[in-house]
Amino acid sequence: PISEVGVLYCNTTQDEFSCWPATPEGTYATIPCPKDLEVVDPTKNATRFCGEDGVWAKRSNYNDSNTVNQSPRHKKKHYVVVLIIYNVGFIITTIALVAALIIFLYFRSLRCLRNVIHCHLIVTFILRHILWVIMHNALAETFHFIFFQWLCKLIVTVYNYLHGTNFFWMFVEGLYLFTIIVWAYSADKIRIGYYVIIGWGKYCGGLLFLLVDVMLMLFSFSCWMPVTDTHYDYILHAPIFFVLVSNIFFLSAIIWVLITKLKASHNLETRQYRKAVKATIILFPLLGVTYVLFLIPPSDDLVVQLVFKYANALLQSFQGLFVAVFYCFLNGEVRAVLRKKFSNFQESRSIITRYTKTSYVGSPYRSSFHNNSTTTGVNGKSTSARGGKRFSVDSQQDEAENML
Repeated sequence: PISEVGVLYCNTTQDEFSCWPATPEGTYATIPCPKDLEVVDPTKNATRFCGEDGVWAKRSNYNDSNTVNQSPRHKKKHYVVVLIIYNVGFIITTIALVAALIIFLYFRSLRCLRNVIHCHLIVTFILRHILWVIMHNALAETFHFIFFQWLCKLIVTVYNYLHGTNFFWMFVEGLYLFTIIVWAYSADKIRIGYYVIIGWGKYCGGLLFLLVDVMLMLFSFSCWMPVTDTHYDYILHAPIFFVLVSNIFFLSAIIWVLITKLKASHNLETRQYRKAVKATIILFPLLGVTYVLFLIPPSDDLVVQLVFKYANALLQSFQGLFVAVFYCFLNGEVRAVLRKKFSNFQESRSIITRYTKTSYVGSPYRSSFHNNSTTTGVNGKSTSARGGKRFSVDSQQDEAENML
């Protein structure tokens, strides 16, 4: 040990993480926590006690560095909670999206171009959520086995494709709105085929290029999950980043046009801004702009990162639910069609009930007369239902109002 004027020092030493300087006996040495370790906060300090005989304590104190929130046990606990949020959110969202898809496909009066685009986006959400649940639950326990390697690679590949097409259908939603509202282009002149090529085909090139590269370089891997951060990820993420930037531009242009039109109207100013804010909030989940808020953690603080993970899990898992609620369940056209269907169902039941009661009346004349009158009533109702008004959108203004 180093000594000077009666003061004994502990020699410079090193443990498995840090290098400790010479320290006077009976005191604590304090150094910054080591960097580049996953469970360590480098902004905190570590300590080690130098004994009175100039001998270091057997263990260094990294308790402040290895905080409670990031200890292995608590880290696993938060991971499980986040996984539960994703699973519950994806399951609830998938059920709502399936219901919305059935409504759009069942009623012919809802089969306009706008709702056809919604259906394609809903399908990508449903398939993507189902594969995610399979990957992170059933498949995650079996991908280590050789027999399941091909299945794992196939599912991961299909999931990456659906993940990309989901964003490109968000891009189609933004492009359609931009064309209708900003360019004031007639919806009747737009061909769905171009949108199908963009939504389902644009992502194929990058995915095929990635598959060839990965199969050549990483073919020995047992499976392509869990996904690790490599330079290959940019092939998948670059198109998605392009979609997000494009949709931010579309959103800004659409909101600018809406505010301009609202200012030109004679409504109250508070009502104008209320409509603009409502339109902005509704468009956020449809265009996927919420992903921009969670591209990069805002801080290295451990609490902030936990909040970031939980908020990201909630928004991602329930994004499809917001789309189903705003653009199907709360849509004016959909609600009108459902009310009409329910009204027709009630009327048909009441007619059948009245017919059943009169069938027990003893007079053949009364029974036959009532039978004829009810038959006429049913035919008249069904005729009016066939000739009912279709909820078509002919003008750009009506189209914009229905979208927002």
